[in-house]
Amino acid sequence: MRNLAGDGHCDDYIPQELELAGIPYHKFGFKMGGEVPTHYVGFLDGWKFERAWYYWVARSDDNLLLFKYANELHKKHGKEVRVDGHCMCPAPQEWHKDPWCIGVSTYHIDSQEGLKALADMIKHQCEKK
Repeated sequence: MRNLAGDGHCDDYIPQELELAGIPYHKFGFKMGGEVPTHYVGFLDGWKFERAWYYWVARSDDNLLLFKYANELHKKHGKEVRVDGHCMCPAPQEWHKDPWCIGVSTYHIDSQEGLKALADMIKHQCEKK
């Protein structure tokens, strides 16, 4: 992913990245605060996707990626779809050890392939409910 921090032309790239991943997005009438001055935010089944300098941040407050699906995603994309943005890329249940924790609510995504993989896994989980 290209570094878009402070890039005044970031809106030329962000919708395309979201579309390639199959993530619906909204264009706001104002630029989002943060390191990337964009009008765009992605939304998918309770997850919010915001662009950071060379990666995406995906968060959900009410639709965790359950460990069953998070572990499957980690096996294939754990180095580029990072649980809680952790730079050492631990497995979901290795990082979330609390007995009450049932899934992952935040990821940092370092590649277009990883962005699509996370979106696909979120969709897959929602289909299984």
